[in-house]
Amino acid sequence: MKGTVRLGDNSVIEKCGRGTVVILAKTSIGHVSSVYLERVLWVPSLGSCSLLSWRAIDSLGKGFSLASSGKDMYIFRENKTEVIWGKLDGYDYVVQQEKESARKMTYQQWHEALGHPSPVYLKSNNYSDATNLPKVPKDWQCETCITSKSTKRKPTSITDIRSDRLFELIHSQLS
Repeated sequence: MKGTVRLGDNSVIEKCGRGTVVILAKTSIGHVSSVYLERVLWVPSLGSCSLLSWRAIDSLGKGFSLASSGKDMYIFRENKTEVIWGKLDGYDYVVQQEKESARKMTYQQWHEALGHPSPVYLKSNNYSDATNLPKVPKDWQCETCITSKSTKRKPTSITDIRSDRLFELIHSQLS
């Protein structure tokens, strides 16, 4: 879905797609709620910066209201419950969000999420966007990796027969 977006200063930038995102929005009293934003435009030239359009929210007709006080901006539901809180930063309001939970992951969780790579490859300097990967714990081992690398050994064959009478030695398949 290519096209353009006109910004408040009348400049135009390219949009490349549209989708749904979830943000963990903080309210002014510290509560955190999951906010699902649909029809979100992907605008690569903005980098990690995102724009929130009040006009788009208002056009949903869901009774949301916008209010501001000093350097704070609030979006409320119809029942006056605060949904989003923004703080003025220069000329823009920045939606306050809970920190990314991915950075709170353990080394084992990262190891599993990335497909069980060797600790040699799971280092921050190997990933441009992973500066907060935890260090490998001392004496760390992954049970899944150990199990997947294990091999079966064939039993040794018996060369000398130790039976003297008929039916004294019975062969059977146990596996």
